[in-house]
Amino acid sequence: MITLNLVPPKQQDQLKNNRLYQAIQESLTLLFLFAAIIGILLLVSRYFLEQQLNEMITQNAANIYSNQLVAKKINALNQELSVSLGLQKNYQPVTPLISAVSYILPANVAISNLRFFRQESRIEFSGSAKTRSDLMKFKNYLDKADWLSNAEIPLSALVPKENNTFSIKANINYQALTPANVCTELK
Repeated sequence: MITLNLVPPKQQDQLKNNRLYQAIQESLTLLFLFAAIIGILLLVSRYFLEQQLNEMITQNAANIYSNQLVAKKINALNQELSVSLGLQKNYQPVTPLISAVSYILPANVAISNLRFFRQESRIEFSGSAKTRSDLMKFKNYLDKADWLSNAEIPLSALVPKENNTFSIKANINYQALTPANVCTELK
């Protein structure tokens, strides 16, 4: 087989350069096309990622706010629980005190109001007595009681001989308030 090359060498170089130029041009066009497509994809993905980030930031802020509200409610509940636990820990039953007062109450003395002040460990009796001597007997019983101290009666309550109204204030000693103490100290 015989190959004849009728194209002069100068044109052969020119044709080779032309084909090479076209191949480079096509590859550069493809490269720019791929770069443009990748750039567009990156811009679109960046846009969607920014949108998701903004949504996550707003959801996070809402979660933080709701968590702060929950934390405030929990703190308020904890404070209420600690107050109620303190009340339960320092609770002194009133029943022994009322029964002790009724045990030392003379027959002609009536108590209309009995007030307890737990923080100050004080008690206040308000009521009426038929005679001054009944009121003094009640005052003496209060003075003899170990679970009471500093029983104060105003002098204005001792002025009338009959139908005396009184208001007596005294300090309470809860430790000395036992049923055995109340029963044996007066009778």
